[in-house]
Amino acid sequence: MSRVLKNMKPMKKNLNNSLKLSVVFAGILLTGCASYQKDHFTVGSTPKDYRTQHPIVVSQSEVSEDLIVASSMNKMSFRHENTATSFYGKFRRSGAKSVRVILPAGSHNESAARSVAHDVIAHMKELGLKGHEVTVSRYHASNHGDSATVRLSFDAITANVASKCGQWNEDLRETSDNQNYGNYGCSTQNNLAEMIANPADLLGPRGESEIDAGRRDNVINDWREGGTSALPSLL
Repeated sequence: MSRVLKNMKPMKKNLNNSLKLSVVFAGILLTGCASYQKDHFTVGSTPKDYRTQHPIVVSQSEVSEDLIVASSMNKMSFRHENTATSFYGKFRRSGAKSVRVILPAGSHNESAARSVAHDVIAHMKELGLKGHEVTVSRYHASNHGDSATVRLSFDAITANVASKCGQWNEDLRETSDNQNYGNYGCSTQNNLAEMIANPADLLGPRGESEIDAGRRDNVINDWREGGTSALPSLL
């Protein structure tokens, strides 16, 4: 009996060692799984995407230009003409239906503003503005000083970013979680919104235009007769 007990002690000791090793091994496996899940989440997703942090919003808003008019003026200046030309180009590209010309009333330059506005409207009509596309109104400007402005405006679809860039509220050294910092992409989104010629393009693609069969036949015939040398150079 004593011999059997003596033989049981080493077996019990080995069993305890095996259990300890099993527990340690299981802990290593769990730690590895937890580490894998954390790394996989960080690398496999971008919770601070600049497109969601600084989205480009397409909405209807006022596009305007203010013309500064001195009380001594009796006609539009070269600067006014350039501003009106640029403004009319924006109006035509926007697809808006009408232009608003808002004149000051009760200001020291009221008479001068009326003369300048008359010249500006006439100039835009020379560029193609129709009579029914312009409306004239007034605003009370007795407290606007000697140079109340003439405002040109129209309503159009515009693209803009509501976020204010330059917000550095985070420590850029804290990048262990592999996420974009808050200001990342803000200026790029603002620049893109300003460069879009037609903000409606951000809402969906345009329809396809009709096929120019004649132009297509000319290109194919040039290819058949002279190969690439007959095609116009792209450079």
